[in-house]
Amino acid sequence: MALVGGDRLPSARRGPTARVALTPYGQRARSFGGMFAIHFVLASLAAFGAVTAPSAAWAYAALILFGSMCFGLLRTSPATFLLFVPLLALRITEFISGGAIEAGAFMVETNITGRPTGAFTRLLLIYLLFFLTATFVVEAAWPRLKVLFREAPKRWQVQGRLIWLALLIVMGAATLYLVRLGINNGFPLISHIDRFAFLEKVDSPIYSAWMTNRTVLVPFIGALACIPGYRLRGALLLVWLLALSVLFGEKFTSLLMILSIFSIPVGLVHIANDRAIPTGAIGGISLAVVVVTVPAVLVAYGALTNFDHAVQRYGQRVALQGQLWYVADEKYLSATRFDDRAIGADVASWMQPGEQDATKAGTRFGLYYVMQPFTDSRLLGWAMEGGTGFVFSLYPYLMMTMGMIGLLFVSSIIAIFHAFVMKMLAQTIAESNWIASVLFGRAMSSLYGGYTTGYLWNFFGIKNLLTLAVALFITWEGQRRDSRVRAMMNSLARR
Repeated sequence: MALVGGDRLPSARRGPTARVALTPYGQRARSFGGMFAIHFVLASLAAFGAVTAPSAAWAYAALILFGSMCFGLLRTSPATFLLFVPLLALRITEFISGGAIEAGAFMVETNITGRPTGAFTRLLLIYLLFFLTATFVVEAAWPRLKVLFREAPKRWQVQGRLIWLALLIVMGAATLYLVRLGINNGFPLISHIDRFAFLEKVDSPIYSAWMTNRTVLVPFIGALACIPGYRLRGALLLVWLLALSVLFGEKFTSLLMILSIFSIPVGLVHIANDRAIPTGAIGGISLAVVVVTVPAVLVAYGALTNFDHAVQRYGQRVALQGQLWYVADEKYLSATRFDDRAIGADVASWMQPGEQDATKAGTRFGLYYVMQPFTDSRLLGWAMEGGTGFVFSLYPYLMMTMGMIGLLFVSSIIAIFHAFVMKMLAQTIAESNWIASVLFGRAMSSLYGGYTTGYLWNFFGIKNLLTLAVALFITWEGQRRDSRVRAMMNSLARR
């Protein structure tokens, strides 16, 4: 079997630094570059067709092409696919929403009925550039990561019991606290309470912190599932976390994120040993998620008492994923634009932790800046008061403040930044540097918060940058310590 990248592989016979013939970076770049080129051409034709012959079919074509790109990425750069699978999953939900919108879905939050505009064919072109940029970064890092993940389960085996006990304590404590909250306030799944309304009702910073940072635990659960003797326990922890999330009203997108992040360490170990990713298994897992979560969502919306109303609410909810992009594209689409007041206020908040709050930002920039032109003032006021809002506002925000050229430039910077964070998260997990990996996991969670809310401080704010700086220092210190240990062992061996 042809190997998928790298320049060194450990071998029992050759030694840990023996050279073997591996696919050069240039050859891999031509492979994934060709795949992206084909999709750029097809997406451009779809965008042209959406302008010349408006139809909802072009939005569904964008969905199909994005799914095809995901499959092509899986084939040509499986490491990038795995490190970005949570974001890929989120984008698929956005394109599903786009198809519904351009087919005429009613968006209850913005009080607009969709029509064919080609908005999601243009969004496809933006995302193709984003993932192409990220792929170049990940593929450059993959040779070193591959070596690390080939040996990772052996390193994890030594610490398997510690990982298991730590996860068990955290999950147990969280479950006890959440069950107490549910007994006192009702469980969202059973009481048909919207999860945002429940968050406002309980007004608990502990609950809010748990729901925000659950994903930090998931890579450790994935690592545990790779250790012989702990695989079943890792799977049980995953099911436990998913069940707890469903009980508290989490929907399809959130559950898909958990599964996607779980797959990162599991999948990287798999491909590091030159095994193909089983596409059938991925399809089966995705189908299982749909089969489990869609009924759970309908039940949360009251399907047991009024099925038709629950289905209507679910349909409206699907349309909300892409609504902000749709309305921003329709009203603010232009090559160049520069709102210096919004951008200046945004950048000023990056170095001021006390200002990094949605209610303080108000409508000057970020989420509520995007919502203001399209949202009833009363609904906007309720959202600002409760600290909630619409989803996926980053790209609408960039369009409204910078135009298409500025959007593409900032999007490419974010792609490089995101790829670097994921590379470091994978590296520290493989090296069993758990403290650093927790910090990189927290940074990853912040990035996804940025995609959802549109606040650039989630990417470039001082809190996230300090988190990354500390994580990088701990990583460097750990590597230096390991180097000293190896030097000492080599010295003793020579004697």
